[in-house]
Amino acid sequence: MRRFFACLVLAALLGSAQADDAPPAVDTAAAPVLQALPGRTGYAHDQPEILLRQRLFGLAHGLSLLAAACLDLPAHSAPIQDAYAAWHAKQVGAISTIVHDLARYYFGPRADQARWPDLSRALNLADNIQPVLGQVTLHAACATLPEAIARPRYALDKLLAGIVEPETLPDIVIAVPPAPTMQRPAE
Repeated sequence: MRRFFACLVLAALLGSAQADDAPPAVDTAAAPVLQALPGRTGYAHDQPEILLRQRLFGLAHGLSLLAAACLDLPAHSAPIQDAYAAWHAKQVGAISTIVHDLARYYFGPRADQARWPDLSRALNLADNIQPVLGQVTLHAACATLPEAIARPRYALDKLLAGIVEPETLPDIVIAVPPAPTMQRPAE
């Protein structure tokens, strides 16, 4: 089941990065690395609509990395699979729109060739969740994901449509509980 879910996550990520009229997905190892148009790397702070899509893409990217990492933890695998699959089913339209718009922004006439990893590289996003977690353990992050993913801050469709204010977006890509504070032993 874990292997099936990992394939589902990968297929969703790779498939979502294609434009509607793009050819079927190709092996990303064989696909050429797309270079963003000159001056179009990182975040577009001067273009609010693009910036919103960039932030939402980062959020989806972080969730996918965390969900994939949680699959290796038997105690969290099934709840993560269920929560992520339900979230993705609700958000697939918004994800497709975000990916399509960002592919056009970053790659212009080559947008139909863009894949999820191309967009991730253009935004300089990590490809491993561990550094983002900091002192929070993967177990702790996985334990909170099923509940967190159902919150409005992860409703990409509503955020994209302006139904939920973008201020509800987290400052980081994933919601994780705060790290426990270290107390000094009494002397």
